[in-house]
Amino acid sequence: MKNKLLFILLFFVSNIFAQSDVYYFKDTTNNLTLETVKNKEFILVKKRVLEKYTNSTIWFKIPADSTTKLRYVFRINSIRANNAIAYNYNRELKKLGFQRYSSFKFSRKHPTYVKLKSNLSPHFPIELKTVEESFYKENFKYLINGFYYGIAFLVILFSINYFYFFKDKAFLYYAFLLMSLTFSFVITDGMLTYFNVDDKIIETLILFDYIFLAFCSSKFSNKFLLVDNYFPKVKRYAYVLGLGIILFVILYLIFRSNELYIILNILVFTILFMYYFISVLLFKKSVHNKIFTIGYVILLFSGLDFFVFKNFGISLFESNSSTIKVGGFVQIIALSFAVLFREKSLRKYNFFMKNEIIKFSKEIEELTNEKNLEPKNESIENLSLREREVFNLIVVGKSNKQIASEVNISVNTVKYHVKKIYGKLNIKNRKEVLIIKNSLKH
Repeated sequence: MKNKLLFILLFFVSNIFAQSDVYYFKDTTNNLTLETVKNKEFILVKKRVLEKYTNSTIWFKIPADSTTKLRYVFRINSIRANNAIAYNYNRELKKLGFQRYSSFKFSRKHPTYVKLKSNLSPHFPIELKTVEESFYKENFKYLINGFYYGIAFLVILFSINYFYFFKDKAFLYYAFLLMSLTFSFVITDGMLTYFNVDDKIIETLILFDYIFLAFCSSKFSNKFLLVDNYFPKVKRYAYVLGLGIILFVILYLIFRSNELYIILNILVFTILFMYYFISVLLFKKSVHNKIFTIGYVILLFSGLDFFVFKNFGISLFESNSSTIKVGGFVQIIALSFAVLFREKSLRKYNFFMKNEIIKFSKEIEELTNEKNLEPKNESIENLSLREREVFNLIVVGKSNKQIASEVNISVNTVKYHVKKIYGKLNIKNRKEVLIIKNSLKH
């Protein structure tokens, strides 16, 4: 137990204070060999290699260190570095198996060289650690990833469950959005590479996940922020961007051009940024809009930095897969609360509207009754003296027989007068006579 704690302490200390001992050289001609590259002047890598988009070959050099007998692991933390080849003492090293990224184990008795043909931008975070440090760091990453994926899976299940009970599509779109984000993290975390999934399959999955992510984010944002109520024309721009994303996915699958891939990244993050900007405009409209705006910011801007700006050799801050995952975790927690706040607000608003509708319906009914009674009230004036006398006796609840006895006429004559009264007042029974009488009193 003490040894494990010591190794964990060394892991954190080495991450904070360790000096980089890796150098790199950019071969713009793509024709250097292991023998010829040894004579080139390498540049010290501080944290990562970051340059704008190029087709150059990147060479890494780990100098020999005769003072240590420890074995080291050199890892390139990018799924776009799967074609890396390492050489130690003029001998090609075998990649470590069951690793998320290209990793090589070697001793420092002789210099080690790693050749990598850059795919898209040469943005390659690297690490050089002892075998023990590398082992504990990877296990720690697996623990963090498992925690994140577990939380995401639970939130997806809850969202689908809420959609089933509340019939609010915002929950369903949120579940789909989380699925697309989580799947993109699974890919960038190298989990598919860990299981030896072919690079072309991974690349195709990334492309289709872009389409799914753009669709889900636009549908969720529209539904959640009620964008159609404030900016109805935004949907048209979203459709145009969505068609552009699909078009460039098809073009990339045909031509395999890195420029097309960069444009595709820009289009995807344009649609994400557009809805974030709308949430800023609607910030003061509700509590859930504020939570949406705050919760989305880390994920959006770390993603912009990681997937877009780094293609041009620019990095606004130290974004990597870990910062993106932190943003994703914050986004999951924030948007989960925001969706629940929104549902609570909508239910409260719906309850208020329901009461208003009931109140309005009653007012309409009263107005309708008054209009229906107006011609009846006027028709009473058209009754003859005998009919008016019979009408007044009906109002006080007299039967036909009692009316006949009181007015001193036959029952048949009373029935005749009652029929005439009903016809002139356009009514069918004695209850309606009472309604008319009450209206006269008011």
